[in-house]
Amino acid sequence: MPVSSARLRIAAQSGSSLRLNRGDVLRIVDPGGEQVADVALFCARDVREGFSPGRTMDYNASVRLGLGHVLYSQRSTPLARVVEDRVGTHDFLLAPCSAAMFARRGESPHPSCHENLAAALASYGITGDDVRATINVFMNVRIAPEGAVEILPPRSRAGDAFALEALDDLVVGLAACSSELTNNGRCKPIEYEVAAVPCRRP
Repeated sequence: MPVSSARLRIAAQSGSSLRLNRGDVLRIVDPGGEQVADVALFCARDVREGFSPGRTMDYNASVRLGLGHVLYSQRSTPLARVVEDRVGTHDFLLAPCSAAMFARRGESPHPSCHENLAAALASYGITGDDVRATINVFMNVRIAPEGAVEILPPRSRAGDAFALEALDDLVVGLAACSSELTNNGRCKPIEYEVAAVPCRRP
């Protein structure tokens, strides 16, 4: 039976990283409500292989992400499966916010998910160029019929959760999103815990 770790907190506008073994469950909790968590997934055996929004859309035949959906890499490897979803609204179309994005808005310097994830993942040999795509948990993005993208306040409330089961050994970057626009005007912490599968004896 899986053993859950203590819940850890990622401060507002910062990031962290962790290693998951196949079968482990990563549970992400929004403690205050209306806060997005950016999640970057990489194969532990080769960190050049990571989450692909295009493959994930293709194989799930959906631009939405929810319970039971599988997340795939650019090499079509199943990386993780959604096993808990209390909100039902998430995004995986938009890239993580970056220093360049904030500079284009005239908001420089500004913390960003891209830089926070790259810093947190550096010890695994993952660079900023490798952090191309994330699952933006709790992010509320609306696509208008003509194709315009609108970012709305997250629908998550205090205590809402989203969980992924690792389908392979993974390296994970996790950030409390740094964009005030994405988080209804105020950036807040994110919490997470891991239900780990006990080591199997030979």
